[in-house]
Amino acid sequence: MLKLFTLENLPASSSDAVYKICLSLESYGLSDDCVCTFENYDELFDAAVASLQDGERVIIATDPADYISVKRELIGKFLLDEYSCPNIAEKISQNADDGTASFDMAAECIIPRGALFHLTSDGLLSGFTCAVLNGTLTYMPLDFVRVDAVIDDFISTVLEEPEEENLQSEPSSEETGDANPESEGEENAEEPAFDFSPSVSRMVSALLQLGKTAAFATGDAAMQVYNLYNRIDGLSDVINFVEIVDEDAENTDEDELSESDSVKTIRHAREAMFNTESSFGAAISDVLTSENEDGTTNYYAYIAVAEKKRAKAKKINTSNPNDLELLLPHCIAILCDTLTEKLDEIRKKEEETEAAKATPAEKKPEEKKISKGMLIFIAAVLLVAAITPIIIVRMIWKNEETTTTQNPFLTSQQSAPSDGNTSSAFPGIDSSAANGTTNVNAGTTPAEPTATEYSAQSTAAAAPSTSGKFTFYVFGYGHGVGMSQNGANYLAAHGWNYAQILANYYYGTVLVSGDTYPETIKYNGSAYKTRDYLASALESEMGSSFQKEALKAQAVALYTFAKYYDYTLGTDSNAFGKTPSQACYDAVDEVMKYGLYIAYSGTETALTPFHAISAGITTSFYNVWGGTAVPYLGGGRPSYGDYEAKDFKTTYSISSADFKTLAKSKLGVDLSGDPSTWITIISHDRAINENVGYVSSMNIGGKVISGNDFRTKVMEGKIRSHCFMLVYTPDGQ
Repeated sequence: MLKLFTLENLPASSSDAVYKICLSLESYGLSDDCVCTFENYDELFDAAVASLQDGERVIIATDPADYISVKRELIGKFLLDEYSCPNIAEKISQNADDGTASFDMAAECIIPRGALFHLTSDGLLSGFTCAVLNGTLTYMPLDFVRVDAVIDDFISTVLEEPEEENLQSEPSSEETGDANPESEGEENAEEPAFDFSPSVSRMVSALLQLGKTAAFATGDAAMQVYNLYNRIDGLSDVINFVEIVDEDAENTDEDELSESDSVKTIRHAREAMFNTESSFGAAISDVLTSENEDGTTNYYAYIAVAEKKRAKAKKINTSNPNDLELLLPHCIAILCDTLTEKLDEIRKKEEETEAAKATPAEKKPEEKKISKGMLIFIAAVLLVAAITPIIIVRMIWKNEETTTTQNPFLTSQQSAPSDGNTSSAFPGIDSSAANGTTNVNAGTTPAEPTATEYSAQSTAAAAPSTSGKFTFYVFGYGHGVGMSQNGANYLAAHGWNYAQILANYYYGTVLVSGDTYPETIKYNGSAYKTRDYLASALESEMGSSFQKEALKAQAVALYTFAKYYDYTLGTDSNAFGKTPSQACYDAVDEVMKYGLYIAYSGTETALTPFHAISAGITTSFYNVWGGTAVPYLGGGRPSYGDYEAKDFKTTYSISSADFKTLAKSKLGVDLSGDPSTWITIISHDRAINENVGYVSSMNIGGKVISGNDFRTKVMEGKIRSHCFMLVYTPDGQ
């Protein structure tokens, strides 16, 4: 059931906005009986909790003057995680000017993590929808003008049921009586069940023709499209592949329902579009199942295509288990065809507009006689206008907001920590934490670093060349996942404690106390006393010159990493062997005294990789090692101070002849022709700017390889990070 909750005594303009919401949502089940008003917000919140526990869809709408404060109160009331939405910030920035009333950017952008955002026309007072308890909560502003866009987006992404399409496959050999010749054997088995490449080709051609781009949220289906990179010309020019990680997907209460699969697919498509500033976003869900009334199983998946102002999902079904392998390929084809149709519509409109401009109007429109019915209608409109002028007056209003200072160091994933103490069960941190866990994220905010803007340069020469050199402009040091040691030291110098540092880099984890440390840890085949191993590793990784709180944070990360791998490590795990200083022993002793380690989803040991210097922001586990994304290693964590590190930016050059030899020995690739065509960056995470980031995939002479494998296995560590910009310079230039 859909319910609208608001206050009783509202300003005139807000009352009119309530009427507009009711009118717009009437056909979706919002009747007069479902509009509930309350004297104060405490009563409203209590009623909302009861309805959400019953699995209902609740809309809370508030006056613009209360909108920000109530939003924060809602997020706190339902124990939701705050998230600074970059899409809202971008919308506000695009529309803000000198005439815009003062506002708090940070507060405007806050929504619950994992929520579906509903942008207003200018971004201010944007709404959201998220799963809470057993129901769904939507938050809207009672702004008569801005609420229109929120309502439209809420309807299209949440209320409207996705279109359904049944998968029609060819009948099986059993159904037709045809035999399956064994003579065709293995060759037949390698043929794809369904070739969706023509649909992808048509979509790519349409995008190229209009100069548009599309972003695909990564998943099983999207990777099938990605694998067509070498088969379809232009695909890499117009298609971006974006990893969307739901950080809280595995960290929800058992009695809390997640957002519907169709809404989640739409959100992934929209996030992919906004994160890459593409013209369109696209996403395909995993294969899902449901039970039919007759006891059979229904297999289905959702596809979603997003544009700047709208998004739509479609459900693809099959009840035939033999069609299961066809489901995702068909979803790809349908999604690409859907996007191609939209592009064709855009092209036709552009052609019609150009034709209209080129052809002067020659005919005046014919005069039409006014019918008797029309006269009656006009009279009725005039009568209504005469008796309700007050409504028009009530629509004209101005919302004044208090000016607050925005912290310039806010990122898209974290509000800046505030000054003061936080709850913790550990020494040096005031207050106490129940059950020996803490999830702290506060401290003195460091000064904003001054980052130099870098732009990628084309690797193509002015004219084809036969030899030259490649220059890598490299940012950071190491794989970039998890904790930056330089960043940890910088934060410690600015008053952050070890728990706060760990919470920043391993976002969504908790610090657990009371673990029983083993007597020994095995490293490179030899067993060492745990205290000695941790102190030696700490000295080798950081050293006594680092801040005490940074050393403690590193000690916890070292122990947790060893615990994750059952206390058996190889030389590729971390540095080891230096004689420990007293400072390192002291840090280890304090960590061991309280039995500290980092956990995720209860007491499950977290994976805690670390590196020397990030590119100013961490990258994801998936970007570096692929496989299954790790929620608390999703990247995008701010690493304050890394921009200021002495070796933040380094360069490395290699001649085209030497690189050709390297590619042959390491990859088995024979490179020939113009060297400017040998290396292509396929995708990166934009850690530095739109053009430069941690490289997730690249093409070397037709062979696709990850950026981290290129750094470690091909370049053998000669480039310090896989966040780099590449420039090719022909000889003589």
